[in-house]
Amino acid sequence: MALVGISVVGIVAQRYLAGSPSKLAKVDTRPRVEIDHARRVTVVQRLQTNATLEAFEDTDLFAKVSGYLSDVRVDIGDHVKAGQVLAVISVPEMENELAEDKAQLDSKQRSLETAERQVDHNKANVALQDLTLKRQEELFKARNIAPQDLDQAHANADIAKADVGVAEANRAFAAAQVNLAAATVERIETLLAYAQIVAPFDGVVARRLVNRGDLVQAATSTRTTPLFTVQRIDTIRVFCDVPENDVPHLHIGDRAIVKPYGFDGKPFVGTVTRFSFSLNPETRNMRTEIDLPNPAERLYPGMYAEVSLEMNRRPEALTVPAAAVGTDSVGNFVYTVTDNRVTRVGINIGLTDSGRTEVTGGLSKDTPVVTPFRGAPSPGTPVQPAPVRQNS
Repeated sequence: MALVGISVVGIVAQRYLAGSPSKLAKVDTRPRVEIDHARRVTVVQRLQTNATLEAFEDTDLFAKVSGYLSDVRVDIGDHVKAGQVLAVISVPEMENELAEDKAQLDSKQRSLETAERQVDHNKANVALQDLTLKRQEELFKARNIAPQDLDQAHANADIAKADVGVAEANRAFAAAQVNLAAATVERIETLLAYAQIVAPFDGVVARRLVNRGDLVQAATSTRTTPLFTVQRIDTIRVFCDVPENDVPHLHIGDRAIVKPYGFDGKPFVGTVTRFSFSLNPETRNMRTEIDLPNPAERLYPGMYAEVSLEMNRRPEALTVPAAAVGTDSVGNFVYTVTDNRVTRVGINIGLTDSGRTEVTGGLSKDTPVVTPFRGAPSPGTPVQPAPVRQNS
């Protein structure tokens, strides 16, 4: 029985000592803090905004002449090439007028040819009369002809020269008539060319508002209904508005990530192509455009999208986790660990991007910072520093 009692006492004593570490070793009561070091990464100033997608070119096609549509060759969704005929307007009255004007032009041209031949004939007659006058003068000197014969030769020469002037005037008049008739024909031909509605550029028919047999009127200030709408969508314009505070940081060529709403695919990446260089006085925003190539035609005009503009890109910026940066009435600061004690260090900060804050002054890359600063012990407190469990 004595041996059993001793064994029980030994077991109890062993369990008591095992359950009381303070009995075996001194416990470190300093609070544990996670630390990280500054890293150089690229940070950018990001602006999230909404945008609208539009065709690179969008035009309504109107009738220039009045008539009935004899042919409609395209429908919505059809791809067209520049110069392709989309519809034909029948204008028989104008075609008849063109035939008459062409006949008039032929007649005027024949009259001009006759006038030109008359000029040549009269010039030849002048040469003949001058030669005759010269011979008569020689005969008169030899006293072989009477004075009245010489006078007649002078008169004939003068008449021949006058006839040339009349013929040249007739030729000029005939030429003017030809030019006028030709201009009339050209005008009618130009108007008839408008009877064919053609695509102004490569694109897609977005609207068709007519059918064969429709009577269409020449577009005027009171008649503005188009026949077709054609859009160029091989490149899409993305329109967004940049607030006044961000305008000074916007530059041509800034990276832009465009994600259309409801689009499950990969976001589209482009750059700022142009902006208006002026702010809307009502909204204080500046219209900004991003051109996106659209060879697969996955983007459509009228889509709504979310745009992320990357402005003020700063490569190799010294950064710390954003959670490590605190702000109070004195300024911005981080907590560091020096000789296993918390120390406050004032810093200057720049951009915050993707969970990291740029440090522009007051901190070196080798200085450890406590993250997060919220809940960290106050400066001067002894601590146990430990590396962060995961990178921030």
